Amino acid sequence: MAAQQGAYRPWDELERRGITRRFVKGGTIYVPDEPASELYLIKDGRVGLNLLSPEGRTLTVRVVKTGDIFGHAALLSDGAFDTFAQALRPTTVAAVRRSELEALMIARPALALALMDDLGRHSQALSRRLENVAFKSVPARLAALLLELAQPTVREEPATTGRWTHQELADMINAYRETTTKVLNQFREAHLIDVDRGGVTLLDVSGLREVAQH
Repeated sequence: MAAQQGAYRPWDELERRGITRRFVKGGTIYVPDEPASELYLIKDGRVGLNLLSPEGRTLTVRVVKTGDIFGHAALLSDGAFDTFAQALRPTTVAAVRRSELEALMIARPALALALMDDLGRHSQALSRRLENVAFKSVPARLAALLLELAQPTVREEPATTGRWTHQELADMINAYRETTTKVLNQFREAHLIDVDRGGVTLLDVSGLREVAQH
C-alpha cells in the first residue's frame, strides 16, 4: 500500500499547515534581528537572502526558488534572522509558525530529519558563497555562480541559468554591475556562455569549472 501512495514528501506537510502570503517584487519578508517565528516554503517565485554592508552594498548570499524553504533560524530555539529576505519576483510562500513547526517535527520524525538535512545544505551553501567572495577573483566568482544557478541541468550542455538581471548577478558575487557585465562579455567572447532575454546559457561547462577554480 505504501508503494501505491508514493514517496513521502515532507514539504507537503509544510504547505498544508502554512499560511499563504504573497509578496510583490522587492517586498521584504523579514529583516535581521527579527525573531524567527516562521519558516517559509516558496510555492511560487524567487527570494534573495541578503547581507547589507555598512556602505549600503548588498550581498545576496543565497537565492531560493519554488519548492525551497528558507528562514531556517525558526528551527533554532530563540532564533533570530541574520539576513534580509526580499522577493526577487512576485512570490507566494507558505509561512509555518514556529509552534506549529515544533508540533509537526514531533509528530513526523521524517519531516524533522528532512529539515535538519536542509539546514545543513543551507549552511554549506552560505559558507561556499562567502568563501568565494572572500578569496576568489570576480571571473571565478561569476563562473561558480553561473554553474550553481544552472543546477541541476548543468550536467548537460547547453545548460541555462534562467533570467537574471546583471545587477542581481552582481549582488550575488559582491561586484559592481559594470564589472559583472564586462566579465559576462568576456565569457561570451570566449564562447563559454551565451546571453539573451531567456537568461545565460552555459555553452562550455568544463571551461567555466576551470575558471571557477581561480
